[in-house]
Amino acid sequence: MSQVLRVSMVLLLALVTVGSGCARSPEAKKTRHLERGDKYFARQQYREAIIEYRNALRYEDTNARATRQVGLAYYNQRELAHAYPFLLKAKELEPGNLEVHLLLGAIGLARGQLKDATLEARFVLEKDPRHVEALFLLAGAARLPEEVADAVIRLEAAQRELKDKATLDVALSRLYLLMGDAVGAERALQWAVTKEPKAVEARMTLADFYMSKRDTVRAEQEYKAAAELAPPGSPARIRFADFQLLQQKPDEARRMLDEITQKAPDYLLAWRRLAEIALKEHRYDDCLKATRVILDKNPSDFDALLIAGQVHMARRESDRAIQMFQTVLKLEPQLAPARYLLALTNLQMGNVQQARTELKEVITVAPNFADATLLLAQLNLQVGAVQPAIEALEKLVVTQPSLRAWELLGTAYLMTKREPGKAAEAFRKIMAAAPKDPRGPYLFGIALVAQGRQPEAAREFEASLALAPDFAEPMARLVGLALADKKPDVALERVKRQIALAPTSGALYQLLGSVYEARGEKGWAEQAYAKALELDPQLVSPYVRLAVLYDGSGKQDQALKKLAEAVKASPRDPLPLTLLGAAYERKGNMPKARDAYEKALALNPRFAAAANNLAWLLSETGGNKDKALQLAQRAKEVAPDEPHISDTLGWILYKRGVYQQALSMLRDSARKLPDNPEIQYHLGMAAFMTGDAQTSRRALEMAANSPGQFTGKDEARKVLARLP
Repeated sequence: MSQVLRVSMVLLLALVTVGSGCARSPEAKKTRHLERGDKYFARQQYREAIIEYRNALRYEDTNARATRQVGLAYYNQRELAHAYPFLLKAKELEPGNLEVHLLLGAIGLARGQLKDATLEARFVLEKDPRHVEALFLLAGAARLPEEVADAVIRLEAAQRELKDKATLDVALSRLYLLMGDAVGAERALQWAVTKEPKAVEARMTLADFYMSKRDTVRAEQEYKAAAELAPPGSPARIRFADFQLLQQKPDEARRMLDEITQKAPDYLLAWRRLAEIALKEHRYDDCLKATRVILDKNPSDFDALLIAGQVHMARRESDRAIQMFQTVLKLEPQLAPARYLLALTNLQMGNVQQARTELKEVITVAPNFADATLLLAQLNLQVGAVQPAIEALEKLVVTQPSLRAWELLGTAYLMTKREPGKAAEAFRKIMAAAPKDPRGPYLFGIALVAQGRQPEAAREFEASLALAPDFAEPMARLVGLALADKKPDVALERVKRQIALAPTSGALYQLLGSVYEARGEKGWAEQAYAKALELDPQLVSPYVRLAVLYDGSGKQDQALKKLAEAVKASPRDPLPLTLLGAAYERKGNMPKARDAYEKALALNPRFAAAANNLAWLLSETGGNKDKALQLAQRAKEVAPDEPHISDTLGWILYKRGVYQQALSMLRDSARKLPDNPEIQYHLGMAAFMTGDAQTSRRALEMAANSPGQFTGKDEARKVLARLP
């Protein structure tokens, strides 16, 4: 056969195949997809079933069977957010389908939408008063005494007619617990297991009951029995794995989950649990491997996307984490945990304002999300938005009181400088709730200091140290009180006495070094800081203080070495890198200074000190002027009240000829730092260019008459001579 003929035959075969495909009607194609979907569904291959049913819906988007089955398949995969819209549509298409009503009620129960769950259960019971699953759902949604009583009457009546149904006893046990009848609840569960020894749900509920009584031995027996009775891909086996995790048996839990994934590879809940365990254990490669399995089967799996995003967060791959969380939010804009994680990632990147925006959205869609409220309050306090923080925290401590909430509320009251009494009361709540927690008396002592009650405060700090001898913060407060009273000997003796009680505390030796520094005993300070690092090499402050001591005595190389060690000790902290850059800048090594600042900004693009310093360096050494302006503006956005940042931005604007804006910035800076001659020089020059001779003369005179030297002092004198 010739090559031409062979090609022609292939083309002919292709045309025949295409033609036969085109000949199949849309109705036939729909029927084919439905039949395939049913086969996959019967084999519990839910992912493949969903694909076929959704293909059928392309030909008839109101097909009740396909719509219902997609919802059922998603429900069986425990993907409730995906199941809900299909089941809701199925309810419209088949209003009399009781199974659909029950599943919608179950989803409502899982979401805490008890009213919806109750309505669906009552709808089914109107059609069939003895419908076991509906009775079970009604019992699960009951909360109010009258609801519980009604459910008990219905269930006990059904129990008399359906004596062999263990499900009714399980539902009754829950209602008995709500009524405070633990004995009746246990009796009902034991009776359920006796009636139906192979009833998985009854055994799991009995296991849960024993766990509530802290009877882990009998709980394990029931969880294990339920797992052995259930098929490989089932909630019972997951629950037994969860129990093993709770009992600190992660290896056994992993073995069970691995077995599930081998025998039921499409049961995604097991893969999710493996991913969660790996995330908790910081086995990030294993975690991503598990999430990839899930996402290959279901690219829009919320849980897998959230877990993978958290891995990228942990690895500080912020852009990839944000991409994951935004993907989830496109699918489910109201999913509060995804937006909360998005806020955390923005915070990791230093984008505080965007983090605050995301947290506000979290609280809008989930007002009871306590972690979001606490974090937003903390960020509000950091940026000086004290009143919004107080309002949110005052509401939170009423509905969800916690030590952290009271601590933040007390701190907020202190920041107003008008309500130290309220702060003290907030901190008293911590002392009452957790009398062994050293933070309680420590924070209460701070509130007493704010009220001017120093002797009482000192007693509280001592009480805190009695609970935790290595707790450096209350010791630092006692030192501060002694130094304020001009009693450096008392401060020194008290720190030494505490070190004797906690000799392995690097933080206390760091404090000892600061006391020696305050006394002017730099040699002893150096020894104390060195000891602090010997005990705790991860402390950053001792490196910095040693660098300051060395720099002050002309030992610049040693200072640089210590700052480099600080960077090594805390490689993800931009502060040591920024200080290293400043040290290089003072030494005149601008390339290394720039490199250090850029590395700091790579860790946190919104770290104000690094952005400010790099902006100044670029502006003053012939660097990229546009980049310098962008960095200075970013630093000002992050720290709007910092006078050195206002000075940097103001001077960059001055050099670009934007004199009026520059003058506004420099006025603010000079007002806060009136004794800084270089800032006064900058203000004087901006005032001169805008025609404000009085301000210019006053600022330039201060700069020109200052004792030290700075860049621009000669120019200050020249301009001063030109003023009238």
